[in-house]
Amino acid sequence: MNANTSTSETAGNAETVGLEVDEDLESMMAGVLAQFSGPTVDPDAGAVWQALTEVGISRLTAPEETGGSGAGWAEAATLLRLAAAAGVAVPFAETDLVVGPLRRSAGLDDSSPGTATLAVLGPDGRARRVSWARETDTVLFVRRSAATGDDAPRYEIVDIATDRAEITPADGTSAVPRGDVTPPPDADWTTVDATAVEAAVMRGALARAVQCMGAAEGMLDAAIAHTTERNQFGRALAKFQSVQNLVVDIAAETVLARAAVDQAVADAHATDLGGPLSGFRVAVARSVASQAVAVAVRNTHQVHGAIGTTHEHTLHRLTLPALQWRGEFGSAEFWETRLTDAAVTGGMDGAWPMVVDGVSVDGAAAAWLDRVTGA
Repeated sequence: MNANTSTSETAGNAETVGLEVDEDLESMMAGVLAQFSGPTVDPDAGAVWQALTEVGISRLTAPEETGGSGAGWAEAATLLRLAAAAGVAVPFAETDLVVGPLRRSAGLDDSSPGTATLAVLGPDGRARRVSWARETDTVLFVRRSAATGDDAPRYEIVDIATDRAEITPADGTSAVPRGDVTPPPDADWTTVDATAVEAAVMRGALARAVQCMGAAEGMLDAAIAHTTERNQFGRALAKFQSVQNLVVDIAAETVLARAAVDQAVADAHATDLGGPLSGFRVAVARSVASQAVAVAVRNTHQVHGAIGTTHEHTLHRLTLPALQWRGEFGSAEFWETRLTDAAVTGGMDGAWPMVVDGVSVDGAAAAWLDRVTGA
């Protein structure tokens, strides 16, 4: 399909997908996460995972026959959003949305109740700055294998217990740990279809957009609470017009991000990110959510003053993971370049249809994998 051909007729039914989640389920998710949120709580990702497991939502989208709950993207996005807004870090996206489906695509066992993360190896056989390295039960390694005659990419994966991998801690922005990871030399690799690996990348990219949007919503709530509770010169901070402008900017960016992310989540629900507009919608969601995080982090710190930068204050549990997430599975610059390329290809006549109907943005996941693997 031409990159700038209108695709509204073939976009699937994402526009009509409802993302409503059962109120009792959402309330239960919020209740579980609330146990691990707040200034008096020392965050423990292992305890959070255990709590999610006990109520049956740690492997939310995995099929019931493999021990999962058989839910969909709407429920998964709700859990991601609530956790990010509460400042509760847990490797749910990595385990349930990225590693699980990739395992199943390759015919590997996905019945483990433990946590997992994804490590894509570079040309030197090492994966760098892997989130949750050392903190999950297993690591699913992905490496590029030798191309055959058709030059199509080939991939292999192997699921390794974390204590068998060589891991070097790496600097990270937030409390979400990172590390450089190398698989053991005797790993038993399994060939996997390239489309399955690319699908895992797309799922990870969308999950990061949801988390960024959720964190921005948490920052908005924190800014509103702080400015209405704190006084200066005898008035609540919220009474000052300059402060109001800062909070309104956060709200506007957050609402815009929510709209873009919800559209991409609806696409994932309708097409499993395999529709004609899936690449476009994920790219837009990543771009808008990244911009929202930039404004939310800056303005929220401004309205909090110095206390928002201290370790004792919980604001860092919202801002720092969001800054880390927006650079994973492709940076804002990476995704915006995909959109720019599509706009340039369409020329003047294609710009407006792109805004109204969207365009096909294909090959983003493959391009990201090429960068990481050095292809």
